[in-house]
Amino acid sequence: MASRRTTSFPPSRPIRLVVVEPSSILGLGLREVIEAAPDIELVAYVNSADEALSLIDNTAPDVVLVDVAIPDADGVDATRRLRQGAPDAALVVLDRGDDASIVEAVEVGAAGHVGARAQPSDLVGTIRRVAEGQDPLVDELAARPDLVERVIDAVRESILADSRPANPLSPREGDVLAGVGRGLRNREIGDELGISEQTVKNHLSSILHKLGVPNRTRAVTYATRHGWLTLDALPAGPAAAVHES
Repeated sequence: MASRRTTSFPPSRPIRLVVVEPSSILGLGLREVIEAAPDIELVAYVNSADEALSLIDNTAPDVVLVDVAIPDADGVDATRRLRQGAPDAALVVLDRGDDASIVEAVEVGAAGHVGARAQPSDLVGTIRRVAEGQDPLVDELAARPDLVERVIDAVRESILADSRPANPLSPREGDVLAGVGRGLRNREIGDELGISEQTVKNHLSSILHKLGVPNRTRAVTYATRHGWLTLDALPAGPAAAVHES
């Protein structure tokens, strides 16, 4: 999880807010709610995380409000990048308001979240609280020990994913190794993939070199352990013999 902002904004000026929200129609209502709050200054209203990142230095926001439905390849990943790119701003996410959304909010380093059905007063109140250095998500998790366990599981999975080495095998090499894992001989793998037996041997030589293992049996074990070869690719029942030719 990303670290969170703990300092508060100077009380002598309004809270500087950047909003990242993709829908111009829904955005009209959101803008009205924010502009009705005299202590909040809307310094930018953009449609994507990339737009927000390009103006963070100039706007110096206290709070960044992000709709996780922003039109990036992955809204959650984009929100995480935005959090990292604006470390001095508190992050609030607009989400579905369910338990999974709360876990995602914690994962991306948000200090607070507001569900889709929240009242305008809830939105403004959350912005004010995080700007003052409070962490509403901590309070919410304190009342939901079941969610704490889910957050811990999500963090563990993230750590494992980050530490897992990238798969060096090409898709075709993966197909060949899957055939090996299913106990097929080189000729059978070739027939199944529509390639020659010699091409299968060439792929296997490349696989052994890339994985740094001495034989095909070790290659299957290594790839399975790292998640590159799934158990679904292997036959059911007792483990098939891995033929050497």
